[in-house]
Amino acid sequence: MDGRQLALLIVAAIACGCAGGPTAADHPVLAPHSGASIAPASAGSDPLLVALGAAPEAGAKPALTGAIDDIGMHLDDTIFTASARTVDFNGQALIPRVTVFRATSLYDGNEHVGDPLDRELTVVATSLRGVVGLNEDVTLAVTVPYVSKALETRMGGRRVRLNASGLGDVAVTGKWRFFKDQDLGETTELAAFLGVELPSGRGGIHDGGIRLPQPLQPGSGSFDGTAGVALSRLWDGGRWLVNADTFFKFNTEANGYRFGHVLRFDVGAQYRIYPDEYESFDQTTVNLIIELNGHWAAKDTAGGDRIDTTGGVELFLSPGVQVIVNEDLLFEAGVQIPFFRDLNGPQLARDFLATAGLRWRF
Repeated sequence: MDGRQLALLIVAAIACGCAGGPTAADHPVLAPHSGASIAPASAGSDPLLVALGAAPEAGAKPALTGAIDDIGMHLDDTIFTASARTVDFNGQALIPRVTVFRATSLYDGNEHVGDPLDRELTVVATSLRGVVGLNEDVTLAVTVPYVSKALETRMGGRRVRLNASGLGDVAVTGKWRFFKDQDLGETTELAAFLGVELPSGRGGIHDGGIRLPQPLQPGSGSFDGTAGVALSRLWDGGRWLVNADTFFKFNTEANGYRFGHVLRFDVGAQYRIYPDEYESFDQTTVNLIIELNGHWAAKDTAGGDRIDTTGGVELFLSPGVQVIVNEDLLFEAGVQIPFFRDLNGPQLARDFLATAGLRWRF
């Protein structure tokens, strides 16, 4: 690998640093997926490395930054917040979705800093989730994502674009509703989740003659586990719904790289604006949604060494809308807008994450 290829690899890896892995999308400098080490450079060996502040000391490993690796895992009732309910669209449905996020701003802690390389990362994940009720309290969901990632950066006086696309990691999630308290016009439910992400995603993609770093690959290459709980509260005859959840994702190592463990926490409120009162059983319904979504990620590791420019906290305010056409078909769309960041930077941070899709109860 010549000096230009090494520099391009490091630029690509640093540009994937959207705190917390979303991933989805959906999200440093790291060892190649193949496990081969990158030869350390001296401070004077590559002007680009010096400009990045990435030129390691003799014998040290270059640092890399990580991206969202769970962008295809949807556990929703409100659009981003999981539900404890196990009936209707949460009990037996097919849920196709398209999720897009862009990251163009560099943050160190909670401060926006300039990016001399003018990097832009775009991730698009198209997923299909199937939910089947094993009984009235237990459901099994399988999510299959197809992920496309594109990184643009400036190097050597021209724009360089790196692309990777393919099958992402398939997620299998079980939900057990262990508590239900129902009264006239109101219901409270609690559920526990347990899931696994399989290393089914495509890896080993090359672009421009180099193997792309792990955060740019569609798949993580590792077996990862998820556990969580959710609360759902429905009242006023179903006009108001509040969901709250917390999930922990345990990531394992693959090919010398491990994404940091992730803690997710959400609360979402849904209000039916139409109709005021139902006049028929199968009437069209419009719901407005507002959510608060939080995401904390530990630092990634490469070759057993912690990568200090990965991980951190992001908070999002997320408006959305749902249109329930009938008892078997629902359309929805929502967007996550960041309002707080505290990243172990410098890292590229998400400008927004938007999703749209439908649910078909079969």
